[in-house]
Amino acid sequence: MAEKILAGVKTKQPSLEKFHEKITMLTGIKHEINEMKPSIDIGWLRVNATPLIKELQNTIVLWIDTYINFLLDNTV
Repeated sequence: MAEKILAGVKTKQPSLEKFHEKITMLTGIKHEINEMKPSIDIGWLRVNATPLIKELQNTIVLWIDTYINFLLDNTV
């Protein structure tokens, strides 16, 4: 049944180089986020950036894992 539904459908997968570039870029962003200061003084105002930094780290790790899991699922 699936063969009839998917007849004529072409799927394109990016090359491994594209995945490597994207994962490398996201890892670089992750390192930049890790180097951010947890609190910043803007004039007389102190901004606690820790919650934002943690959310950004979680999001980046999620995307890195998504790319890696896609590769694992489609190459094994």
